[in-house]
This record gives sequence, C-alpha cells and structure tokens, in this order.
Amino acid sequence: MLKPALIALLLIVVVAVATGRANAIFAVIGGLVAAAWRMAPLLLRFYPQIRQLLSKFGVQSAGYTGASKVNTATLTMSLDHRTGRIDGEITAGQFKGRTLSELTYPELKQFYQICQKQDTEAVRLLEAFIQREYPDKWSEEQWTHGEQSTAPDKSGMTLDEAWDTLGLTPGSSKDDITHAHRKLMSRLHPDKGGSTFLATRVNQAKDRLLAELKN
Repeated sequence: MLKPALIALLLIVVVAVATGRANAIFAVIGGLVAAAWRMAPLLLRFYPQIRQLLSKFGVQSAGYTGASKVNTATLTMSLDHRTGRIDGEITAGQFKGRTLSELTYPELKQFYQICQKQDTEAVRLLEAFIQREYPDKWSEEQWTHGEQSTAPDKSGMTLDEAWDTLGLTPGSSKDDITHAHRKLMSRLHPDKGGSTFLATRVNQAKDRLLAELKN
C-alpha cells in the first residue's frame, strides 16, 4: 500500500517539475507537514479515544488481528471480534481438518464424546459453541456430564497464548490490551449470554500481558 503511494507521489513531483508547477506542489506539501507537526501533541493526547472511534468503522491498530484463538490438544477455537462468531478447527482425530460448523449435529455429538475422554479443555469450548449454535437442543438434551464439563482450566498461560486469546500481536500497547479485553468481554461475559470458560481465558490473557509489560 505504501509503495504505490510513494510511486504516485514521485510521478506527481516529476510532472510538476516538467510543467513548471513544482513550487506550488512543494508549498502544499510543506503546509501539510507543518499542520501535521502542530497537530501531533493533540493527536497523541486523544489517541485512545480516536482509536476507539476508528474501531467502530473497522479501522484497527497494527497489532490487532481481528480474531481470538484458544488452542487445546484437539481443537483451535476462534472468535471473530467484529461479528462475535465462534468456530473451531479440529486438529486431531477422525475429524481432523474440519471445522465445527462443518460437522453435522450427530458428528458434533460424537466429537464431544471423544473430547470428554481425551481433551477436557476442548469440552469447555465445545459447550460454548453448542450453546450458541444449538440453544434449543442444548437445553433439551443432556449434553454435560458433571465433572467432565467442569474440568479445571489449564494451569498457566504462555505469552503466545495470551496474545492469541486477545487477538493481538507482540508489541501491542497497554491501551491495545485493555481495549481488546473490553471488546471481547462485551461479547463473552456470562451475564450477556457468553461463555464462562472463554471469559475466564480472556481475563487470564489480559492479566498475563499486563504483568509482562510491567517487567
């Protein structure tokens, strides 16, 4: 994106020089640079508010990926920040390479039963997906089975996991972290019909990254 813009600017300068209008072009450029320099302190002061306003129109900071990811032994779960859509790619077993949204309802139940025996963390994520995609069947059928659905969270969280969970990249600022956390919690908080497990992971990711920034 930057390279074509520089090429276009160079062509404009060449044409201006060839037609004798270079002084006018340079005067305009100088005026824009001076205005930007004067505005810089104000832009920095209101940067968080400006970024939040831009995010409403789909413009995000460079460290923002637009999707959160949580990995388990058999599943990579993702949440689209813009739509709130949850889906997951199966990474092991007989359904490897398929997404949860591609599975039929019987296949989803079969995968759930497999995860109950082999990947209790994936069970927590599957429950979040099923509650959203099949709310009626979730309430009608006995999906959960006591201790399997309340398995403890994985102890600890790596930095890479924390960045993925908030949908950010290494180097993002404290403001980026708090903004991503706030946006995700608005979609995932249990009081708003979200997932307790995913909300817990998002809180853990925020705490992990903020602690890292203090070191």
